[in-house]
Amino acid sequence: MSQKILFPILTIVGASLFISGLYPLMQKDSIEDQRSLTILHDTTSNKAADKPVQSRIQIVFALDATGSMSGLIGAAKEKIWSIAGSLAQADPAPVIEMGLLFYRDKGDVFVTRKVALSSDIDDVYGKLMQIAAEGGGDEPESVNQALYEAVTKFNWDTSDNTYKTVFLVGDRPPHMDYQDDIKYPVSCGLAKQKDIVLNTILMGNDSKAMRIWREIALCNQGSYAQVGMDANDIAVNTPYDTAIADLSDRLDDTRIYYGSVKEKSVAYEKVANSKMIAGSAKVNVKAQRAEYNSTKAGKVAYYGQQELLENYRDKSVSLETIKEEELPDVMKNMTAAQRKIFVEQKIAERDSLNRELIKFTKQRQEFIEKDLKSRKSSEVDSSFTNRIYKSIQKQTEKKNIHLKADAKF
Repeated sequence: MSQKILFPILTIVGASLFISGLYPLMQKDSIEDQRSLTILHDTTSNKAADKPVQSRIQIVFALDATGSMSGLIGAAKEKIWSIAGSLAQADPAPVIEMGLLFYRDKGDVFVTRKVALSSDIDDVYGKLMQIAAEGGGDEPESVNQALYEAVTKFNWDTSDNTYKTVFLVGDRPPHMDYQDDIKYPVSCGLAKQKDIVLNTILMGNDSKAMRIWREIALCNQGSYAQVGMDANDIAVNTPYDTAIADLSDRLDDTRIYYGSVKEKSVAYEKVANSKMIAGSAKVNVKAQRAEYNSTKAGKVAYYGQQELLENYRDKSVSLETIKEEELPDVMKNMTAAQRKIFVEQKIAERDSLNRELIKFTKQRQEFIEKDLKSRKSSEVDSSFTNRIYKSIQKQTEKKNIHLKADAKF
């Protein structure tokens, strides 16, 4: 082959080899540039880099719901709001999500029944109220299935700053003779992989359950506690509960929603649900609910999306930009000026109710603190609420979530 022909061929081959070697590097640079642009876009448009990521607390209570557990189920119904209120004391306020898993045994009405993790504690509480302690009576229960489902069947967050825990509460050991069960040591390993802390509370003094409850708690830096069959519950009724409950009912009535027909329907279904719950709850429980819903952590779920007064207050919506058909029904026939007056009057009404609520909840808390001081410290320390809160208080420190105050009652 002549040099005249060979030189162009070698030139083309060399250029091709150069380009093929350079292309991955160019591609890599292009990807890195794209990533840089994405980061820049996210930083400039959302200012995400300037805001700390909000911490999150996720708790699943796996509760034995057999006949011997009436004290436990009763304590859960009484204390879910005070537990939520205790956790809401963290600053900055975390997202608080609770879930429930009730378990019995094969042959009962159900083996397990799940209530998904949710920040809407009204919804969780409503489902809790539908459960009664029934069945059982044959010693071991389906603890293995309950623990496995608690670890694997909930929507656990994967962020490093999320504190995740399961509280396994019951009085009997697991069936180890069920061939189709995934045994608790396997679930313990899965919990460790998922960074889920396993805490256990033993009701009563069954020696087999005690050994296994301790073993489960040790598998991922959890805590073990033992309480009586009445759950060592402490209920403090105060002279301010009725006034707070009344304020809570009136605040429920101030919620006003806008949006599509479907969005408003969902919102008002939530309001109706909370009213039904409030109507069946004890006065002291309603007081706990009202206090939690007034916290930074509680307000977000309590008002939900597209609540007009809160969105107008924080300027995330303007009355002028809401379409006529998306307005609350009560405002559709108003003039623009009348709508503004109406919204501002409603905000003033809500603020007035909240000022009253703050006053009474402060007096309620002072009364409770005085009551607790009159009791034996061992009684307070071993109470159901305090056992749960103290475990969480210690464990959340690792996630930079600081709960410095005492438990709410």
